[in-house]
Amino acid sequence: MTAVDDQALLERLRRGDHQAAFRELVVAHGKAIYNVALFTLNDEVMAEDATQEVFVRIWRGLKGFKAQAKLASWIYRITKNVCYDYLKKRRPERLDEDGEGALADNGQLGPEGEYLAGQQHLAVRRAVARLPERQRMAITLHYFHQRSYEEVAEIMEQPLGTVKSYLHRAKASLAGALKEMEGRLV
Repeated sequence: MTAVDDQALLERLRRGDHQAAFRELVVAHGKAIYNVALFTLNDEVMAEDATQEVFVRIWRGLKGFKAQAKLASWIYRITKNVCYDYLKKRRPERLDEDGEGALADNGQLGPEGEYLAGQQHLAVRRAVARLPERQRMAITLHYFHQRSYEEVAEIMEQPLGTVKSYLHRAKASLAGALKEMEGRLV
């Protein structure tokens, strides 16, 4: 959804078209919110719960939203806060013996190429799951949701330099982890 579409939704909400406009907002942003929650929390059930909590907070906060930031940035900031709340409640992070936890792919394995692609995808998800939570959030927003450095800084409520540092450290950690995992796959 574009900023123009988000602005139109906000206008409809302010004019009283609450249910239909909010339903559109859920459709437009629901998958992205769930994906951020999944990559941050590494648990499908918790990600679903967090997504619902995000929409409750959005609904409650819409009247107070001043549109000083983009709607999408505001939504991601709420998502980040909800996920951090869930992480605080859940410490320490638990993974299965093989390190998969809720990150296991549930898809059917197909031909060899699909299998290898799935293994690479799983390796990336595992490596991202092991990052510290702020690095994981920065990586998820920037690379998986194509948010600019500035948007990530706004969403995470961190200075731009701090976000760049999170991303730099995360990329270095991921490179090492993926290289190590690649050695085990061969």
